[in-house]
Amino acid sequence: MKRRILFWVLIIAFGWVLIGRFNEIEKLAQTLRSGRWQWVALTAALQLGYYAATSWLYQVSFKAVGVETRWRNLLPLTFAAVFVNSTAPSGGAAGVALYVDEATRRNQSGAKTAVGALLVLVANFGAFLLLLTVALITLFTRHDLLSYEIITGIIMYLYVGSMVALLGLGLWHPEWLLRVLQKVQNGVNRFSGWFRNPTLVRAGWAEHNADEFAASARAMAAQPRQLLRVLVVALLTHAFDVASLFALFRAFNVTASVGVIIAGYSMTLLFWIVSPTPNGIGVVEGLMPLVYTSLGLPTAEATIITLAFRGLTFWIPFLIGFALLRHLPTFAPMQRGQAHLGQVRLIAVLTGAMGLLNVLSASTPALADRAAILAQFSPLAVPWGGNLTAVLAGFALIVLAYGLTQRKRTAWFATVIALLVSAVSHLLKGLDYEEAALAGLLVVYLLWQRAQFQARADSPSLRQGVNALAGALAFTLVYGTTGFYLLDRHYSVNFSLDAALRQTVVMFTQFYDPGLQPITGFGSYFAGSIYAVGGVTLAYALVLLLRPVIQRRPATQEDWERAKGIVEQYGRSTLARFVLFHDKAYWFSPGGSVVGYVAKAKTAVALGDPIGPTADAAAAVTGFRNFCHNQGWQPAFYQTLPDYVELYRTAGFDVVRTGHEAVVNLHEFTLDGKAGKPFRVPINKLNRLGHRADIISPPLSQDLLQELHEVSNEWLVMMHGKEMRFSLGWFDDDYIRSSVVIVVRDEMRRVTAFANLIPEYARNEVSIDLMRRRHKVENGTMEFLFGSLLLWSREQGYDTFNLGLSALSGVGEAPDDPAAEKVMHYVYDHVNQFYNFQGLHTFKEKFNPTWEPRYIVFPGYASLSAVWLALTRAGSGDDFWRGYARELQPMVRQMAHFVHERYYRRQRAKANETDVESVASTHS
Repeated sequence: MKRRILFWVLIIAFGWVLIGRFNEIEKLAQTLRSGRWQWVALTAALQLGYYAATSWLYQVSFKAVGVETRWRNLLPLTFAAVFVNSTAPSGGAAGVALYVDEATRRNQSGAKTAVGALLVLVANFGAFLLLLTVALITLFTRHDLLSYEIITGIIMYLYVGSMVALLGLGLWHPEWLLRVLQKVQNGVNRFSGWFRNPTLVRAGWAEHNADEFAASARAMAAQPRQLLRVLVVALLTHAFDVASLFALFRAFNVTASVGVIIAGYSMTLLFWIVSPTPNGIGVVEGLMPLVYTSLGLPTAEATIITLAFRGLTFWIPFLIGFALLRHLPTFAPMQRGQAHLGQVRLIAVLTGAMGLLNVLSASTPALADRAAILAQFSPLAVPWGGNLTAVLAGFALIVLAYGLTQRKRTAWFATVIALLVSAVSHLLKGLDYEEAALAGLLVVYLLWQRAQFQARADSPSLRQGVNALAGALAFTLVYGTTGFYLLDRHYSVNFSLDAALRQTVVMFTQFYDPGLQPITGFGSYFAGSIYAVGGVTLAYALVLLLRPVIQRRPATQEDWERAKGIVEQYGRSTLARFVLFHDKAYWFSPGGSVVGYVAKAKTAVALGDPIGPTADAAAAVTGFRNFCHNQGWQPAFYQTLPDYVELYRTAGFDVVRTGHEAVVNLHEFTLDGKAGKPFRVPINKLNRLGHRADIISPPLSQDLLQELHEVSNEWLVMMHGKEMRFSLGWFDDDYIRSSVVIVVRDEMRRVTAFANLIPEYARNEVSIDLMRRRHKVENGTMEFLFGSLLLWSREQGYDTFNLGLSALSGVGEAPDDPAAEKVMHYVYDHVNQFYNFQGLHTFKEKFNPTWEPRYIVFPGYASLSAVWLALTRAGSGDDFWRGYARELQPMVRQMAHFVHERYYRRQRAKANETDVESVASTHS
């Protein structure tokens, strides 16, 4: 959760920097356009070389301290570290944390990695000191060496010396280093104690890191050649930077000696290092022109070179680092999924914003000078049509933004087309190249992220939309052409047949009426009807285009047989049997797992965990997730076991407990003693009354099946409900006939209650599905049924008996439980009078069971409402609102009675208080 918050903080920081420095980006673009593009491109390439060399520097430094890594893994980390350091004022610590986290994920030493990062700083600053010495000499010989430059240079020498001393302590005096680190630990914990968190740095931190520092220092001392290699690579990184600066001098036709370039670079870098702002923001821009001006360069050229150098060295790694953020191990695999989702949402927001910009831009007049230029090359109708096209493209983009959030491939394709049309329309309506450029950049972004948009459109809906569009066009052509031809007296134009056809086509496709001037009210009405048909048809086509895939058919018999074989081999929960019910569709993983699910609207809810080999579980979870995304669905898993909780979180899901299943150990179940009294008493009582519990094996007779059906119907009427599905069975003749059932008969041999048993395949456990009784039964009937059933199950050799889910029990009770679980706990405590959660839990508690947690897995809290709706529709049917309203009536009456009782009691209490006060005042 913390990593997810960090990721979104970085996303927000990126947007903040981008918006806050947008003017700088515009100035940078103008500046670079004024230079020779070949040298500007070489500068950008040299900057990429600089970060490639920096990654190499980290690799050789880590190797020097005994941490093995690969250059290709470090390259995205290097760019991302620059991005993080630019957005978080942490003195570079945030960037180092990325390297440490990546190393620890590969089971490498985090402390040694930190020492390696320190070695990078020492080598980098050591190489820089050589350049700084050259710069100070150059400035001294030109009599341009100022006091603040001398003071800052001394600070730099002392800073590098302190880092070398830290490594030296680890090599020669590790006990001194331990004392230093202990003081740091105590100081940090003392400071954090002010915020009621006295153990921010854990005990033993100083000892552990002192040992790691000492070991790393000894490793470096044992490889002097490796240290020399580190220094050489550090010099190479500075060489790339100086070469970039030299290329910019050539790009803007400015002549300067190598000494002057190095002097300006070194002094600027010196103040960048000691700058308190992230990545030296604001310091470099102000200092570099001053240094070069003092060395004899014209102020204008010095300023231009500074702006170009600073812009390229800041924005290239900043943008690449942001783009590579989602590929970092720190944000993978859970955050990587969130990063992909973040990219999708960002594109959708940008698309909607572009659509809004289209509408606003079309509603404002073009700039006079641009309009004059445009008028020389195009007639008046072209800008007018461009405005109209921009508006239509804008509305289409706003609608398509929703489809992009669903990762629709067709929405992606339509958005690219709409953006290209939008870019052209902006140029035609007023030479608005800014809006056209933004549309073009968004197209590039969409092409780059095209892999994120793989969700299929619903093929029947797509065909339906195309057919509706074609039918509407054909109807409108006949309707409009005939109308204009026969009703031309209502217009100022005498339409021929071909003119009427052209007029209809233009109005239907462009919402534009060239030369059409109705002279009667009916003429205006007829023209408006064509617009209405065009608008409604296009909107309808877009809605069908963005529709998610609809599951129109159940699983085939072949799929069911395949799922049955997997479930019987690997099923290990009470839900395994329900996966084979015919309301489920199936997805099969390449590794031999099956997921039984029901798709409703935009959500596919899987029942339980993937069933299959344990080794295939992770692949099955991610595979089903990707399958759902390709269908345009949100994936969810209902009533999962605790075994795969971390797998779900790793795949980017949120996990919340929904309750606990009661599992009875049959080897410990007994009717003797105090524990067996709740069952011994009703069993003895009903036996005396002539009741009997019978276990009947399949196939059941038709007469018994009919009697069980009567009991089931009576129970449904008593519960004011109907058959539920998905995670429960329902009374189906074939299903019940093939089940083992227990029936309770009264003294008249009439069935008063029954339950059917279901196996759990891979576990030696048995459970029940339907548990139903008549409206009027003898007290203790259900205890009699369960007691008899558990005794029979024990005799049959089963190890455990599963009593099913106790919804919301034990949820949200711990202080660190998620907020969603705390809400469910509140419902469990305060809404019991309406749903009887606690009564069901109390009944199951009689069996002294072991409580096993069950979970719901979903793609994010924003999707909870959709997941709940899909679950409700899967369990109650698509007409559940009608049934819910029917069930709501007695609950409302009960609630009204409850409120009335509380109000009545409160009024009686107030009246009693008034009586007592009046009596007391009378006696006084």
